[in-house]
Amino acid sequence: MTKTCSKCNFKSDLILKKYPHWIAVVSESPTPIGWIYIILKRHAEYFDELTDAELIELKKIIKELKKVLIKAFNPDWFNVMQMGNMSRHIHFHLIPRYKHKIRFANRTFSDPDYGNMLVNRYKPANKIFLLKLKAYLKSKL
Repeated sequence: MTKTCSKCNFKSDLILKKYPHWIAVVSESPTPIGWIYIILKRHAEYFDELTDAELIELKKIIKELKKVLIKAFNPDWFNVMQMGNMSRHIHFHLIPRYKHKIRFANRTFSDPDYGNMLVNRYKPANKIFLLKLKAYLKSKL
């Protein structure tokens, strides 16, 4: 574990679910709506450092969370990414992608990059909205 790692001993009120090896967290910047981080509980930086047990569980988590997002927002596609450019602690992004607009909590969300690479549009939403989104997704688990 590095001293400056923001993901080690991760704490947040946006945690959707804890698993034996991973934590699923609602993204603070929900563009596209429903973006979820899947963070490894122990410190590792590269994909090839994952154990077989962690990989098997990750596959199950992605499958479970895809079902949650389909129930919640019916995405047209999903991206699963692991980059590590901003945080050198292995984590994955499960990103639902949409051809259509989504209405949630009196707001309309679109995916202007659908069919292309996702453009970085990082803009944190307010905490009240994020907690409402987390509760909604949790109700679909």
